[in-house]
Amino acid sequence: MANKNVKRISMILAALMVAGTATGCGAKDDTKVESTNKVATNLTKLDEDAIKDTYTGIEDMYVLEGSKDVDYLDGVLYDSSIVKGIEVDSSKVDTSKTGEYKITFSITADRIAYETFRDAFIKSETVKDKTSADKTKTDKGSAEKAKTETVKVKKDTVVVNKDEAQKLADQNKLVRTDNGETVKKSDGTEVKTEQKAPASTAVTGGNVVDASAKTEVKPETTATPTMDPEEEAKKDEAKKEEVKKDDKKEETKKPSTSGSKDNSGSTNKPSSGSNNGGSSSKPNSGSNNSNGGNSSNTEKPAHKHNWVNVTKTVNHPAETHQEDVYEDRQVKVKDAWDEQVKTGTAQECRQCGFRTTDGDAMTEHMLENGHSCHTVYTYETVHHDAVYETQRVKVGTKTVVDKAAWTETVVTGQKCSFCGETKTN
Repeated sequence: MANKNVKRISMILAALMVAGTATGCGAKDDTKVESTNKVATNLTKLDEDAIKDTYTGIEDMYVLEGSKDVDYLDGVLYDSSIVKGIEVDSSKVDTSKTGEYKITFSITADRIAYETFRDAFIKSETVKDKTSADKTKTDKGSAEKAKTETVKVKKDTVVVNKDEAQKLADQNKLVRTDNGETVKKSDGTEVKTEQKAPASTAVTGGNVVDASAKTEVKPETTATPTMDPEEEAKKDEAKKEEVKKDDKKEETKKPSTSGSKDNSGSTNKPSSGSNNGGSSSKPNSGSNNSNGGNSSNTEKPAHKHNWVNVTKTVNHPAETHQEDVYEDRQVKVKDAWDEQVKTGTAQECRQCGFRTTDGDAMTEHMLENGHSCHTVYTYETVHHDAVYETQRVKVGTKTVVDKAAWTETVVTGQKCSFCGETKTN
């Protein structure tokens, strides 16, 4: 019985030693994972330029004056494997007045899914190496909580009057009105814009979602990527070079010893007078460098910026002015009134009030009754209608377009295509 207990204790101790060894070996791997996560959390914040390949349809727009229920998300599509939703704030738009207003689209993106897409895109210059949606989901599942970021994208909304809207529609430009409707051309045909799937779906294989209806759609075409894989790869290489330079600077700060290795990797040992490979170990005349005078080999050429213009499209609203509108109307110049008009005379008895226009009858009345009389006048009320005359009257104003709306491309600054540094004009 004692022997059995000893064997059991020995087996338990052996198992504990094996478990301890396994834990010690895995500690290094855990450190690497933690380091990777730190790098991920230090990534630069997403912006409009970074995620513009994950959606389509967010552009400057025209809206018909007087519209009540404008669907600003109509025609907006996004890659559901990266973008988790798009909201729009149009509270600053007053559709009752013509003018230029700002609306803000809030795009919520999955940061891990975006980085997976970006890395896969850079590796595939032809955009043919696809990463499946399952892989993206697996990458997201590796973290306890998927990190999301909301990117604000501001666009111009120009409210135009009916005449200007018709001109724009005839130029095949979309003018929005109530409930997703648009202004039709003069011939009654609709202005149609081609819906394209976001370019990122060619890499991620994600579903295309209509931001307004929040349902999946299947556009026939896919938007052309705006991200340049070669430029993105150059940026990554430039960042790596900067890290290497920083590492070398740290190494040069460390004190060197007589037995340390030089930059070539060989140990500088004292020479016994013999040549190493036929070359003398003595320093070259006129050189103060301990590495045999080859200091120029360790210096790298300075980075030269390749500046490219950064542009934006500016929409100018139509230039207009207001003019008075007049009409010929009947204007009342005198109100209606009643007038008392004298129509004749009569004889009236002063004592009893008997009245008659017959003089003989009044004489007979006075003789019989001993009364007297006097002459009175008779009147009639005549009604006169109001008097009107035609006058030219101001009835309102109208908008006259002096110059139609137009767009122009403006250079806002420059950006280095290698390192990403920017400068403004």
